[in-house]
Amino acid sequence: QINLLTSVALHDQVIALNSSGAAEGELYVDDGKSYDYQQGAFIHRRFVFADNKLTSFNIAPDNLGKKFTSDCVIERIIVLGLRSVAKKAIIEPGNQEVEIESGPISLRSGSSPVAPTIRRPNVRIVDSWTIRIA
Repeated sequence: QINLLTSVALHDQVIALNSSGAAEGELYVDDGKSYDYQQGAFIHRRFVFADNKLTSFNIAPDNLGKKFTSDCVIERIIVLGLRSVAKKAIIEPGNQEVEIESGPISLRSGSSPVAPTIRRPNVRIVDSWTIRIA
């Protein structure tokens, strides 16, 4: 049996880099109403940002009985603390290029936006991928 989360987009994924320019975190998603997660019906991903690359990979065990999937995509990624001025990002697999804009976050009132924002990378939360900032 496969459970499915559909037609959902994750908005404004914010990555706050440490002083070394790195960050990591996890995402866990299940149906929110059943106990099917006990049989493996969930998504568990790790996100790692290092060397100007954001990578998503599965950390859920593969040997559990049920599966959970989703068409949910990430619509926008905001990177706080990026030292370089970035103009584009490359999404792999597929070698898809997307532009990077400044904003929408300002660190001081009245200042211009400083957070590089990757708009519409449209990467699925269930897939393994890498976004390289160039």
